[in-house]
Amino acid sequence: MLSRSSNIVKLSNPSKILTRSLHQSIIRLNAHHDEHSIQHQMANIYGHPKEGVYSNLPFQVKNRKYIPFSVWYWGVLGFFFAFPALSSFWQMKKAGSFNTEV
Repeated sequence: MLSRSSNIVKLSNPSKILTRSLHQSIIRLNAHHDEHSIQHQMANIYGHPKEGVYSNLPFQVKNRKYIPFSVWYWGVLGFFFAFPALSSFWQMKKAGSFNTEV
């Protein structure tokens, strides 16, 4: 394993230290510039997100035109709760599981 003293000896040449630091700073500046230009280009394509209450939801809560949100919410929950039970009841009825005749 290399010790710190051997690393210092290897980098003791001032020109190597200067070129390495310049190279790292150029890479850092280019990466920073590219990141901001990509964000700017994406903002031009997709626009800026809205800010405020309820703006981060994928559905509209306030000012709905036809169905109030609470009716829509409980309707969707009720449908997805009842669907497995109703479909299994229908399949069992088709198979004749509920016939009382022996």
